Amino acid sequence: MMHISHKKEIRSHTSLRGWAAMMVVFVHFRYYLHSSIDPDEITLYFYKGYLWVDFFFILSGFVMAYVYDIEHPRRYSMQDTLHYLIARIARIYPLHFITLVATVLFFTLLALINWGLGKEACCLFDDSLRTPESLAANLFLIHSWGMFDWVTWNFPSWSLSAEFFCYLLFAALLTINGDNRKLALVVLSCIAVLFYCLCMATDSDVNDNFRLSTIRAASAFTIGMLLFLARNAVSTLPDKYLTSIQIVASIALFLSLHFGVTDVLVIGLMALIVLVTWEDRGYLCTCLDTRGLHTIGVLSFSIYMWHYLVQFVAKQDWENITGLPVESSVTGSILFVAGMVGSAISIAIWSYRHLEMPTRKWINLRLNGLLEAKYAPSWQLAWIPGERRR
Repeated sequence: MMHISHKKEIRSHTSLRGWAAMMVVFVHFRYYLHSSIDPDEITLYFYKGYLWVDFFFILSGFVMAYVYDIEHPRRYSMQDTLHYLIARIARIYPLHFITLVATVLFFTLLALINWGLGKEACCLFDDSLRTPESLAANLFLIHSWGMFDWVTWNFPSWSLSAEFFCYLLFAALLTINGDNRKLALVVLSCIAVLFYCLCMATDSDVNDNFRLSTIRAASAFTIGMLLFLARNAVSTLPDKYLTSIQIVASIALFLSLHFGVTDVLVIGLMALIVLVTWEDRGYLCTCLDTRGLHTIGVLSFSIYMWHYLVQFVAKQDWENITGLPVESSVTGSILFVAGMVGSAISIAIWSYRHLEMPTRKWINLRLNGLLEAKYAPSWQLAWIPGERRR
């Protein structure tokens, strides 16, 4: 059995995940601000905000390599690998399913209301965003595996689908021995280099071709795994030097996003920040280790998965009640965005406590119990309730 329970939490990475989630939320909510305070006229920071999703993938690659000790040369057994997959599915699928059902119910209700008012039928199915085919793909969490041209249903879940693909790649890495694992990492690294070279050669953003979402995710995920293997490079640095690197990297990242430099450079700076914060040392880590930011990091998954539906519901209610577009005034648009942010966080708190954690624990308990029963020696089955000798 693999033992992962004693791995220490990297608190800085949890807080960074929260920061990235809030940046994605602001990126999407900025469209509801009045045109006179359009942030895109001042800075490209939010326009380039899609890169915080790549930051998620880098963090995930690092954390998976850290938790499951990818540098260990031994090959994991099929049972251990299945335990890993159960943990990953329990982590991401329940909330994905719940938010997907909520999205379907919302658009169904909207269609029924429009039908009842004699308005033009709309909303449940859309020619591109919501189709029966994409709904089925969403249920299996494969909707960003190259079969659709753009996001569907609960839009943020596209990255969850891409990350699930990375989890499967990681499971494959666990089942092979050290030498073959190194070779596989080399292959993945080459694919990542080719992907980023393609982006630079065509002067395109990493999110320009949605059908390459799994390649995009796997590339950033691979960077995360490689960072873990190279983590000792910062372990010998004194705190003052580490702090200097952290400050310079943070300023460089902000300026790169502000001026809209090439995505590859931004991703490189994000990777550097992940590397220099993994030991929770240095001034940046001190700034990140605050109760509020760490809490946002804990809630980040729920915030991320609910914020699209929050903004859609809020916009519909606002315009139906007031008869005015949300961007009709400066003050109104600011209050509207602030209200959506507060609602997203409030719903995330409830969701984390009453949906995300309970379902994760239940699935882990049930599926791991079934797995243990399947792999238990026949003489032990007599001691497992509900099982019988085979």
